[in-house]
Amino acid sequence: MSRARKVVLGTGALAVGTLVSLACVAVALTFAWGQALTPGAIFVFTLLYGSVPVIFLAFCLGAPLAILLQPVRNQWLHVAAFGSLGCILGAALAAATRMSRGGPDDALFGFTIAAALILGGSVATGRLAVWKLVRTNDGGGGPPPVVPGDQPF
Repeated sequence: MSRARKVVLGTGALAVGTLVSLACVAVALTFAWGQALTPGAIFVFTLLYGSVPVIFLAFCLGAPLAILLQPVRNQWLHVAAFGSLGCILGAALAAATRMSRGGPDDALFGFTIAAALILGGSVATGRLAVWKLVRTNDGGGGPPPVVPGDQPF
């Protein structure tokens, strides 16, 4: 038995959302570290070196989440779920970075929170950007039910 697919996020919409999310991360990092380095260099560096991991993570984590959310009609819940996924991913990546430096540190704890918020906000913005690119099905998504007495034979 298949579930009703009320909201379908296609591959093109997932790609556009990924690019918007990557651009949001690049802008956030440019504002965060723009004083130390050239802002244009940070933006281009983030776009170039961040594209492969972002695309990999989007299609390995974003696509399954989109499939799981197909029965949910409310797209605000989609935005919240994608933002939560980004927060969890940002916190996990920052925690891995923190552990590779030798253990917990107060400054790195702030980095973990900042990374989680930046990534969560960027992923939520990417999903919000493709709001109109998704296909919505108001019906059940399947054939109409068979009513007794409506048999063709």
